[in-house]
Amino acid sequence: MNLIRLSLVGVGVALLVSGCGGRRSNSKVDFSQMGPSINAKRYANLEKIAAKDLKCDVELTPQYLGENQYKMIGCNTEGVYELRCVMGQCAWIPDVRLRAEFDLGCGKDEIQATKLDKVTAGVMGCGKRATYRLLGSRYGYSWTLNSVVAQDETPAPSPKDEVPQPTNL
Repeated sequence: MNLIRLSLVGVGVALLVSGCGGRRSNSKVDFSQMGPSINAKRYANLEKIAAKDLKCDVELTPQYLGENQYKMIGCNTEGVYELRCVMGQCAWIPDVRLRAEFDLGCGKDEIQATKLDKVTAGVMGCGKRATYRLLGSRYGYSWTLNSVVAQDETPAPSPKDEVPQPTNL
């Protein structure tokens, strides 16, 4: 009886080690080209988060952007994520554009994000702009709107663009 249990445990461990049963495989990823903080476990976590955010069930293509930032591409969309580590504890910062889609009322592909400082990002899209603040908790990070959504003003026409009106004498 013990021999049967031992053999079943051995087969289970062998399957886990070989990676069978997993939905995705990161064997195509060269971690030496992916920055100093990434490893197989962190990449698997990123892939899971990005697949949910991007609503994409196919294998995603990673692109290292530098400074622990990664672009995940798949299903005709992409998302940018940052890995932040503090004292050995790491968490993925989501793409601010995913949050801004709702507030600005336009698609993620039409939104441009600019990092203003370590915890603040500015976004512009569809003629609107807003500022977001990164909030951290024990379990992860999220972006929150930190300003009113402002409508970009169109510049006033210059005097040379005005056509002189004829005068009747």
